[in-house]
Amino acid sequence: MKVITIYGSKSDLSFMEPALEYFKEHDIEHEEVVYSAHRDLPELLQYLKELEASGTKAVLLCVAGLSAALPGVVVMNTELPVIGVPVPCGPLNGMDALLAIAQLPGGVPATTVGLHKKTPINAAMAAHRIIKLAQH
Repeated sequence: MKVITIYGSKSDLSFMEPALEYFKEHDIEHEEVVYSAHRDLPELLQYLKELEASGTKAVLLCVAGLSAALPGVVVMNTELPVIGVPVPCGPLNGMDALLAIAQLPGGVPATTVGLHKKTPINAAMAAHRIIKLAQH
Protein backbone atom coordinates (compact mmCIF):
# COMPACT_ATOMS: atom_id res chain seq x y z
CA MET A 1 0.00 0.00 0.00
CA LYS A 2 1.24 3.49 -0.76
CA VAL A 3 0.43 7.18 -0.52
CA ILE A 4 -0.39 9.14 -3.64
CA THR A 5 -0.28 12.91 -3.32
CA ILE A 6 -2.37 14.74 -5.88
CA TYR A 7 -1.56 18.43 -6.11
CA GLY A 8 -3.97 20.97 -7.52
CA SER A 9 -1.01 23.11 -8.59
CA LYS A 10 2.76 22.78 -8.95
CA SER A 11 3.02 25.77 -6.62
CA ASP A 12 1.84 23.51 -3.76
CA LEU A 13 4.79 21.10 -4.07
CA SER A 14 7.10 22.96 -1.67
CA PHE A 15 4.36 23.15 0.98
CA MET A 16 4.36 19.34 1.24
CA GLU A 17 8.14 18.90 1.67
CA PRO A 18 7.78 17.92 5.37
CA ALA A 19 5.40 15.11 4.36
CA LEU A 20 7.88 13.82 1.79
CA GLU A 21 10.57 13.73 4.48
CA TYR A 22 8.18 11.79 6.74
CA PHE A 23 7.55 9.24 3.98
CA LYS A 24 11.30 8.78 3.46
CA GLU A 25 11.99 8.42 7.19
CA HIS A 26 9.27 5.77 7.55
CA ASP A 27 9.98 3.97 4.27
CA ILE A 28 6.50 4.63 2.89
CA GLU A 29 6.00 4.13 -0.82
CA HIS A 30 4.91 7.43 -2.31
CA GLU A 31 3.91 8.90 -5.65
CA GLU A 32 3.14 12.49 -6.66
CA VAL A 33 1.01 13.86 -9.50
CA VAL A 34 -0.32 17.31 -10.39
CA TYR A 35 -3.89 17.68 -11.69
CA SER A 36 -6.06 20.72 -11.19
CA ALA A 37 -9.74 19.94 -10.68
CA HIS A 38 -10.43 23.11 -12.68
CA ARG A 39 -7.77 23.18 -15.41
CA ASP A 40 -7.07 19.45 -15.88
CA LEU A 41 -10.40 17.79 -15.11
CA PRO A 42 -10.45 15.31 -18.04
CA GLU A 43 -6.87 14.24 -17.29
CA LEU A 44 -7.61 13.94 -13.56
CA LEU A 45 -10.67 11.78 -14.20
CA GLN A 46 -8.68 9.57 -16.59
CA TYR A 47 -5.91 9.18 -13.99
CA LEU A 48 -8.45 8.15 -11.34
CA LYS A 49 -10.18 5.75 -13.73
CA GLU A 50 -6.85 4.06 -14.49
CA LEU A 51 -5.93 4.02 -10.80
CA GLU A 52 -9.20 2.27 -9.93
CA ALA A 53 -8.79 -0.22 -12.79
CA SER A 54 -5.24 -1.06 -11.68
CA GLY A 55 -6.37 -2.25 -8.27
CA THR A 56 -3.73 -0.10 -6.59
CA LYS A 57 -4.16 0.16 -2.83
CA ALA A 58 -3.37 3.69 -1.68
CA VAL A 59 -4.31 6.59 0.52
CA LEU A 60 -4.79 9.77 -1.52
CA LEU A 61 -3.66 13.14 -0.19
CA CYS A 62 -5.35 15.92 -2.16
CA VAL A 63 -3.44 19.16 -1.72
CA ALA A 64 -5.36 22.27 -2.73
CA GLY A 65 -5.82 25.90 -1.87
CA LEU A 66 -8.51 28.50 -2.48
CA SER A 67 -11.74 26.73 -3.52
CA ALA A 68 -10.10 23.33 -2.90
CA ALA A 69 -12.37 21.46 -5.31
CA LEU A 70 -9.79 18.69 -5.74
CA PRO A 71 -10.61 16.49 -2.70
CA GLY A 72 -14.33 16.43 -3.51
CA VAL A 73 -13.77 15.61 -7.17
CA VAL A 74 -11.30 12.87 -6.29
CA VAL A 75 -13.40 11.23 -3.57
CA MET A 76 -16.38 11.04 -5.95
CA ASN A 77 -14.27 9.18 -8.52
CA THR A 78 -12.50 6.57 -6.39
CA GLU A 79 -13.19 4.16 -3.55
CA LEU A 80 -9.77 4.88 -2.02
CA PRO A 81 -9.53 6.94 1.18
CA VAL A 82 -9.03 10.66 0.53
CA ILE A 83 -7.50 13.18 2.90
CA GLY A 84 -7.92 16.81 1.88
CA VAL A 85 -4.90 18.98 2.65
CA PRO A 86 -5.69 22.72 2.69
CA VAL A 87 -2.91 25.05 1.58
CA PRO A 88 -2.47 28.36 3.42
CA CYS A 89 -2.63 30.73 0.46
CA GLY A 90 -4.78 33.43 -1.08
CA PRO A 91 -6.58 36.33 0.58
CA LEU A 92 -8.04 34.10 3.32
CA ASN A 93 -4.72 32.30 3.94
CA GLY A 94 -6.27 28.89 3.34
CA MET A 95 -9.40 29.23 5.46
CA ASP A 96 -11.50 29.00 2.28
CA ALA A 97 -9.74 25.74 1.34
CA LEU A 98 -10.21 24.26 4.81
CA LEU A 99 -13.91 25.10 4.85
CA ALA A 100 -14.40 23.85 1.29
CA ILE A 101 -13.05 20.45 2.32
CA ALA A 102 -14.68 20.30 5.76
CA GLN A 103 -18.09 21.30 4.40
CA LEU A 104 -18.37 18.68 1.64
CA PRO A 105 -21.95 17.40 1.54
CA GLY A 106 -23.19 14.04 2.77
CA GLY A 107 -22.08 11.17 0.55
CA VAL A 108 -18.76 12.87 -0.22
CA PRO A 109 -16.51 11.23 2.40
CA ALA A 110 -13.24 13.14 2.19
CA THR A 111 -11.52 13.86 5.48
CA THR A 112 -9.25 16.81 6.17
CA VAL A 113 -6.44 17.96 8.39
CA GLY A 114 -6.13 21.32 10.11
CA LEU A 115 -4.65 24.47 8.68
CA HIS A 116 -1.29 25.34 10.27
CA LYS A 117 2.42 24.86 9.70
CA LYS A 118 2.26 21.17 10.70
CA THR A 119 -0.50 20.37 8.21
CA PRO A 120 1.78 18.36 5.86
CA ILE A 121 3.09 16.21 8.73
CA ASN A 122 -0.42 15.58 10.07
CA ALA A 123 -1.55 14.52 6.60
CA ALA A 124 1.43 12.17 6.25
CA MET A 125 0.87 10.68 9.71
CA ALA A 126 -2.85 10.15 9.06
CA ALA A 127 -2.09 8.37 5.78
CA HIS A 128 0.54 6.24 7.52
CA ARG A 129 -1.95 5.17 10.20
CA ILE A 130 -4.46 4.11 7.56
CA ILE A 131 -1.75 2.09 5.82
CA LYS A 132 -0.71 0.41 9.08
CA LEU A 133 -4.32 -0.45 9.85
CA ALA A 134 -4.78 -1.97 6.38
CA GLN A 135 -1.65 -4.10 6.82
CA HIS A 136 -2.95 -5.84 9.94
